[in-house]
Amino acid sequence: MKKILCIFLLILLAFPLFAEESGNKKIFALDPLTDGLLLGAGVLLTGGELLLYDVMEINRRKYEEKSYSKSDVNAFDRKLIRPYSKIHGDASDFLIMASLVTPVALLSTDKNDWFTNGGMYLETILIANGLKETLKVAINRPRPYIYSGSDDLPESDLNDGGWAKSFPSGHTTLAFASATFLTYTFCRYFRNSPWRIPVSIGSYAIAAGVAVLRVSSGKHFLSDVLVGAAIGSAVGFLVPFFHTLNTKSDMSVAMTGNGLSFTVKF
Repeated sequence: MKKILCIFLLILLAFPLFAEESGNKKIFALDPLTDGLLLGAGVLLTGGELLLYDVMEINRRKYEEKSYSKSDVNAFDRKLIRPYSKIHGDASDFLIMASLVTPVALLSTDKNDWFTNGGMYLETILIANGLKETLKVAINRPRPYIYSGSDDLPESDLNDGGWAKSFPSGHTTLAFASATFLTYTFCRYFRNSPWRIPVSIGSYAIAAGVAVLRVSSGKHFLSDVLVGAAIGSAVGFLVPFFHTLNTKSDMSVAMTGNGLSFTVKF
């Protein structure tokens, strides 16, 4: 999952280089202070988790071959415990990639807005990812397949501590962050477009599919995906919303005959 996210973020970082400037009024605007805080928070959360957990191995739980009983799980989550399913897990990996690229629909906006949209989306994904990874490490909840009684367990999870990173669902967090970001920004840009409903329904349908597959794959409890959806939706809405408060200041990237120009207006 982390490799997929890194590749996606690299592509996203390169995307704004194709932006052009136009004179259209902006709905969203970047701001040095706001974006410095948001981007800094995302980098700090994501980078901090990588350093503490992957490098220093702080709070990483080693798998112990002992009996894990369903009775130890709360009644709300107990009924939907499923054994590990690689097929459903792989399907959820495919859908999360589809969800992460759905904001490509914002290419239909003016090219002058591409840099702003790309910047906001980068902040959204970094913050959502950092929040869910920090919670996973702090809470250390075993995944449902541990309680299923099945001997078919993913070796990779057992070796790197992933078996105890169930809460919240990272796939669901990112999927709903992406869906909410796209729905909010698209509807703000195109208030009268007949595409608002299909775009909104489509993006959330993919996100919901991710959540269902994470439960059916035995990777997450129902509460994991519900909390993940709440976190992702909150971040996906708040990040672009904060940028509607800064429309008096503007950062833009433009391709000119002499090369790439970068402008900050106050």
